[in-house]
Amino acid sequence: MSIVSIVAFVAAGLLVAAGIVKVARPLPTARAMYAAGLPGGSAIARGLGLAEVGVGTWFLVAPSAGSGGALAVLYLAFAGFIGFLLVARPGTASCGCGGASDVPPSVIHLVLNAVAAVAAVAAALDPPASLARTLTSLGAASVPFAIGLVTAACLAAVAVTDLPPALAAYRRPQGHPVETDRNRHLRADAALSSAHVGPGHASLWPGAAPADPSVPSPTPGVTEPDA
Repeated sequence: MSIVSIVAFVAAGLLVAAGIVKVARPLPTARAMYAAGLPGGSAIARGLGLAEVGVGTWFLVAPSAGSGGALAVLYLAFAGFIGFLLVARPGTASCGCGGASDVPPSVIHLVLNAVAAVAAVAAALDPPASLARTLTSLGAASVPFAIGLVTAACLAAVAVTDLPPALAAYRRPQGHPVETDRNRHLRADAALSSAHVGPGHASLWPGAAPADPSVPSPTPGVTEPDA
């Protein structure tokens, strides 16, 4: 089985999972459709979910030009919807794909939808064997193969739901230049020394008791006399 066929099977499995979520919890999808200016509602969202379950199951059970084409059409529609939200509705809180969890539209989501659509087109042009027949032909190797498919699907879901917020949360330090020369530690030591902050100072240890201002900080190289 080719990598493209594996991607198509993963995409079909994710489509079934997303459809089940939409049927069970249609409100996030209905809100996303409303935010995009499309006619929406719980009934339409559930209908979309049922269509996703049907198309995904159809491809998993009987890959063909028809099921692959239907899979490609849905993923192209999703890619177009995400692209529209990114361009015309950049402040949209969720694309409605994550059920109760908000999943803001992202370039990563757009790219993954496009990749799934391309894989589905390739599968429609050259349909692979069904998932059941593939697993049967692999024998004992079917177990790690199935685990690999599930793992790939989980990683794709994480890439859509968790990776974009994680990347957006990173920001370079602001308000002061980032020093990169090799003498920056010497300037830091000089600044601490001028502030009378020496090695072992309580301020260097989070949670330590505040230093007594009447007691000088220990000086490097100087040993305290025994009592």
